[in-house]
Order: sequence, then C-alpha cells, then structure tokens
Amino acid sequence: MIKTSFINPFSSDAKEIVSNLGQIENLDKENETLITIINYTRGQLFGHEMNLPKTLKQLAEKKFEWYLSKKSDKFNDKEYEYLFNPEIYEYDIVSFYLLCQAVAIGFGPDSREAKQVVELERDLIDQRLERLKAEPNDFQSNFLRTTLNQLIDTNNIYWTDLKDVIEMGEFDLNNLLLSKGRLIIEYEDFIEEYGELIQHRDPRSMYEVTGGLDLKSNLLKSIIMLHTKQYIQTVAKMAERMIEPNPLMDNLAENLRNIQEKAQEQKYGSRGKGSFNDNQPVSYEMEAFPPCVRKCMQGIKSGGRNDAIVLFLTPFISYARLYPGIFSEDKNMKISEVDPSLDITLNEVIPMIYDAAEACSPPLFKDQPQEKININSKLGFGMHADLKLDHEGETQWYTPMSCEKIKLHMSSLCTPSVDCKKIGNPLTYYNRKRKLMKRNNNNNKGEQVNNNGN
Repeated sequence: MIKTSFINPFSSDAKEIVSNLGQIENLDKENETLITIINYTRGQLFGHEMNLPKTLKQLAEKKFEWYLSKKSDKFNDKEYEYLFNPEIYEYDIVSFYLLCQAVAIGFGPDSREAKQVVELERDLIDQRLERLKAEPNDFQSNFLRTTLNQLIDTNNIYWTDLKDVIEMGEFDLNNLLLSKGRLIIEYEDFIEEYGELIQHRDPRSMYEVTGGLDLKSNLLKSIIMLHTKQYIQTVAKMAERMIEPNPLMDNLAENLRNIQEKAQEQKYGSRGKGSFNDNQPVSYEMEAFPPCVRKCMQGIKSGGRNDAIVLFLTPFISYARLYPGIFSEDKNMKISEVDPSLDITLNEVIPMIYDAAEACSPPLFKDQPQEKININSKLGFGMHADLKLDHEGETQWYTPMSCEKIKLHMSSLCTPSVDCKKIGNPLTYYNRKRKLMKRNNNNNKGEQVNNNGN
C-alpha cells in the first residue's frame, strides 16, 4: 500500500518518522533496511560505478544528483529506480529534511541550491504521481484527496488562501473553477455547483476535463513546493543563532557543491579532452577555469552580482567557448564569425551565464531582469531582450577584463592560486592550463603505450 508520506513530506506521520529515524548520529551510518529496499527494487540497475546509497546522508546526496543528472544526455533513470519504490518512504522523508537543512545552512534560503531542492521535490512528486496513474481512477482520486487534506480542506478553500501557492507557477488562476471565490476541487462540490447545467454529457468526464486529478496533482505539488521553500527559510533563520553548525551538515553542503560542479562539467564540459585550438569554437575544459571564474560561477552575494556576471563572466564564458585565442590576434571579432547560426551561443554560452546568475544570492534576474539585456549587449548584440543576428554589431563583443582590473574593481573575486603567477588575464590562465592538460594527457598516453609494450 502506498503511504501518503511517499508523496507528502509534511504528512501527519512525517514528524514521527523523523523522530524515529532522524537522530543525527545515525544519518551517516549504513542502514541495512535501506540497503535491502534498494537491492530489491524492481527494475533497479546495479553496478559498482553507481555507488548506490547505503546511508541516509548518501540518499540525500543521490536525490540531488538525480535532479541535476536528469538534465544530461547521459542520464539513465534506471540508476535511480529506488527513488520510486514506495517502500523507501520513511528514509525518503528523513533525506528530504536533511537536504533542506543542508542547503539552508550551507547556501542560504535565496540560493540556487535552495531553489533546486524545491524543484527537486516537485519533480520527484511529479514522477511518483505519474506512476500512480497505473492505479484505478478511484484509487488515485482517494489517495490525492487524503494527501491534500493533510495540507488544506479541499471542500472549503478559497483562492485568496492560495495566493502564495499560485505564485509557485504550477497552475493558472484563470484555469481554476471558482464559486464565489471558493475553489471547486472535489467531485461532490462540482456536482453541487454545476450538476444541473450538465446536459447529455457524463458529469464525471466533465469534472476530469475541468479539474479532477490534474488539478489535485498540480495543487498538491505547489503546496509542497511552498512548504519546502518556507521550511528552508525557517531553518536558515534558526541557523543564524547557531554558534557552529553540525559538521555533518557542513560536509553534506560541501558534497552537494561537488555534485553541482560535476553536473556542470557533464553539461558543459569537454567532449574530447586533450584537444586544443585557439581560433575556433572548442568545448569547455572546466578543470582549466581560473579560481576567479569558479568562484563567480558558484554565486555572488548581493552587491557585486551585476558586475561579476555581466562585465566579468559574460566575456570570459563566451570567448572561452567560441574564440579562446582572441588575445593572440589584433582584431575585433563578432560572434557570428565563429558561430554563424548562434546555436552554441544560445544553447551553451547563455545557459552557463544564466546558471551563474541564478546561483547568486539573491538570484540576479529575480530583482535585476534588465541584466539579461546588458549581457546581450556585452556579447555584441545591442540593448535588446532577444539575441538576434539582426542586432549584431550594435555593440562590441567585450573581451575578458584583465587581472589588474579585476583586483581593482572586483577584489573579492581575486583569490590567486599558484598557477596565477605571471598571468595577466583569466583567459590567458585558461589557455595555459588547457595546454598543460593536453601535454599531461599526451604524456600519460605515452606511458601507457610504453607499459603495454613492455
């Protein structure tokens, strides 16, 4: 039997589950029951490289990894099939609260990671409810009704009570059935309000078309998303009074950061390591990014966000992908010279810049949406909301700023490593590091050939 807690981490029995399983000393210990549930999950893919979770902390990390990895073309959902096994519900709830607390303490309530955990829960619920569709309609309806009524009264809720929920963006107020401000959710209320108006049609079918299971599902997701967001905010406020956070939370937050970086590498990284070109588009080698770029991509606090993303990161990210050898030539470039269709710019360069903007605290575009226009301007496409070839040349494609200017205007970004010595520009650092990586790669291949020959 599927428990409501499998869908709703704020269910009536969730508190008891956390109390029984959530002792801090047990979160990083191997849990035999959890391991058994995973091992007996139907359809689960097994393999040494998968590193299936054995602890509640690892389960939290794997959920975060699932959310980020499913955006990759290498994603295989069967590696995470255990997340959709209803028997895991108790451990899933504990891992949910663990994740929320880690991002609240380690990153803050307005961070990219906090937003990702909210979206993670939405996507997890979405896929679990999708699998619930294999059950009869009556079962689905009763299950959703029971789960929703742990959060609201589905027979007596007004749209004004759901303003914050509607703002989560999962459904449109204009598509809701309202009667004097009351939201019509349940079938009996639908019949009471509209039954006499339905002629020569099946009332149940009309109910499903105008609301029904889809409305309940979207409403449930949105309410849980809002509660998740509010819980993270509450934990963050409590953390301000902490003398020192628990080391396990710090460690989990650091692991989440590493998972984030690995996902970015998979999304934007090199498709063929060891290649090196200067005067044409090349895949990103994120391992070669300088410390200042890595720091910027992890998110900038309010105050220095605009300059860091628009003036510093945008030129670097664009030239690193499209024309890393710009400083070896004395000429002004246009993006269309190396990316005529703008496919790379729109599908790789802009998304990476936007990811960094989203990682800021608060997210840059949340209160500064006009900076998208400024980003387009720095790429050479004028002051326009849309990046189009017709606008190219209205402004200049800015080259990456020098280390000297970064130190002067954005000193918080500059945390030099030993590799920064005698480097005058982050792009120069990047190109030098790429050369070193290629050389090391070639040397390793040579050693392997020699060893095989022996």
